[in-house]
Amino acid sequence: MSTHQQEIEQELLRQIAESSKSDPLIGARIGAKLLNERLLEMMKSERGVHIESVLCALGALAGYACQAAVRAQSTARGLAENALLIKVATKTGKSYFFGEELNKPLSAAQHSIWSLAAQGARLAGCTAFPDLKEIYEHTAAIVGTETFGLPRLPQQHAPNDFAENYLRVLWPVFQPSLGKVCIDPAHWPVLFGIAIQEVILAGRSAIDPGLALRLVMECAVAMSKVDLAL
Repeated sequence: MSTHQQEIEQELLRQIAESSKSDPLIGARIGAKLLNERLLEMMKSERGVHIESVLCALGALAGYACQAAVRAQSTARGLAENALLIKVATKTGKSYFFGEELNKPLSAAQHSIWSLAAQGARLAGCTAFPDLKEIYEHTAAIVGTETFGLPRLPQQHAPNDFAENYLRVLWPVFQPSLGKVCIDPAHWPVLFGIAIQEVILAGRSAIDPGLALRLVMECAVAMSKVDLAL
């Protein structure tokens, strides 16, 4: 990064810190816009942007952001990083994480992934919403299998890659820079939720908003449970 770019970044961070006194979510909102700009550019091909793949990637990142936020909450309280998570090992040797603390930013909190994504779908014209309870149950049933994290979609709307592949490639790319803009880990899921909301709205002519919401949540619920250390 050049000296000029560093100065621009520092000024942006200063403005965010000042504005956050009256608007605690300003960092999440600005971070969401920066994320979408960069992600859309990264995933653009000669054919344009494949909206389903973008939604799959965002859902994956959003889900893991919930786990990252819970881990940060644990360490802030002087606990082990995964103290608030329930670790489950499968026969394949892989581990996954569950628990109510994880579900809060996913679907229970005021600004949860589900709340923000569903609001985007509603604004895009959605009237029939997916059954979130069924998505949780389906995800738990397929943990450790080859279909884990694979959203159930018509073939014409299938993403170009698996949610976990997007997560493992993109989380290390985006987390450091977005963590500077959105310094409160509790707001990381909000940042990704806002980004999802914007993409569902922007892509409503390419994919039904109800289907887009299902895609996002199936990826988010599954990827919230992944152990990135493995």
